Amino acid sequence: MLFSLPVVAFGAALRLLLAPPLTPSVPPVPAVVSGHLDHAPAGDSVRLEYAGHYGPKATKAKLGPDGTFSVALENLKGGTPAEFSYAGQRTGLYLSPGDRLQLALDFPRFDETLRYTGRGADANNYLAQSLWKFEYGPAGTPPRPELTPTTTAGDLRRVADAFRHQRQAFLAAYAKAHPLPADFQRNAALDIDLQWAITLLEYPGYRRYVAKQAAALPADYYGFLSQLPLKKFDQYLSADRGLAGNTNVMRFLNGYGSRLVPTGALSTDPAEAGRLYARATADFGPTAARDRAVFQLLSFAVGDNLPGVLAAYPTFRTQNRDSVMARDLRVLLQKQLLISPGRLAPAFTLRDHEGKAVALQDLRGQVVYLDFWGTWCRPCMEEMPASRELRKQFAGREVVFVYVAMGDKAEKWQQVLAAERLTGPGSVHLRDQEQKTGVDYQVFRYPTYFLIGRDGRIVTGNAPRPSNAAAAAAAIETALKQ
Repeated sequence: MLFSLPVVAFGAALRLLLAPPLTPSVPPVPAVVSGHLDHAPAGDSVRLEYAGHYGPKATKAKLGPDGTFSVALENLKGGTPAEFSYAGQRTGLYLSPGDRLQLALDFPRFDETLRYTGRGADANNYLAQSLWKFEYGPAGTPPRPELTPTTTAGDLRRVADAFRHQRQAFLAAYAKAHPLPADFQRNAALDIDLQWAITLLEYPGYRRYVAKQAAALPADYYGFLSQLPLKKFDQYLSADRGLAGNTNVMRFLNGYGSRLVPTGALSTDPAEAGRLYARATADFGPTAARDRAVFQLLSFAVGDNLPGVLAAYPTFRTQNRDSVMARDLRVLLQKQLLISPGRLAPAFTLRDHEGKAVALQDLRGQVVYLDFWGTWCRPCMEEMPASRELRKQFAGREVVFVYVAMGDKAEKWQQVLAAERLTGPGSVHLRDQEQKTGVDYQVFRYPTYFLIGRDGRIVTGNAPRPSNAAAAAAAIETALKQ
């Protein structure tokens, strides 16, 4: 026993001596993005956002008086999607350790003139040229897929297929002429496929909500999903794909709800949820992507199809394997039940366009038609002319139209109120830049309309839109009689 310690110490020393010399830790070489913005507005900062080791990161630098800037990104793990932004304009980047990327553009023609030189330029010039050619530049041949009230499923499929083929051909030709990182090229090809599929998935919802008609779909309409690597989709649920890539993945999973429920209305038959899961499992397999797709469907339906979500919830709890999503859906349901018909509407106090504090409590005794909207929301703005007409119809009666602008800055909000002549008798215009009211009322899409009775209790959290004038007027009349 007396020799135990020396023997152990000797062995440790021997292993240390025989071990290969330690390689000094060398920090990753930063990627540097610099450049020149012609005719850019002064007073803002260049900002780069990207996926860091522990979550999203951002760095920024002031734009010099001569329009130049330089930003360094430290500790990139490898090829990393990023986003460049300045003064409200933004574009996607792809950066690797050691890149020395120089950017140049004429700010008033941001997307059209965006060009890169230096190490890392090839991938980023593909992003810039593709964006201009296929999204923001003049329409080409074949045209970009666009949904109109007269678009048929067959018409859309033909145009979408041709557009996808054109984008694939552009990527192949560019990659042949310019070396592109393998992971970048795979992601670029996936995004082309996702945007093609998103267009096709969103068609049934467009027909229901915009064209006000059910979509006439061929029996094999969703066959295009077999062209996507759905059973390997879990690898794309990652921050490594950056903001634009993740946006495409989430939009795809959101749109996939039309595959599960083509009518847009969840059944209140609990057995239907089992069939819904079986369909998703056949497409994705028993994967995290399947669970995310079903979660997206149910969470977005909580507001306007609560009975259907409650019927599907037991099956979701059994099938879903993600504890975070299970908790989030449970919380959503609990909050939604608090704003179900007959419950007191959540209290709020906000400032109106004249700076006066207005509380919902102040409006007791009147029927409140509550409109959650934003100046940035095109469908919201399209509803405003019909909303003015609806106000006129109930002028002088015990009805008040309350508009809560969500996320708007004061100056823009005031400008739109004045330019569009949105204020007037029977209306109250409020602003919630922090969007806390939307959380209390579980607002997930815009516009959203609530009808609140004279007693302050919710009549419905899914009131008819002003453009559905007859239904909206009938709902208000019914509330006035209660």
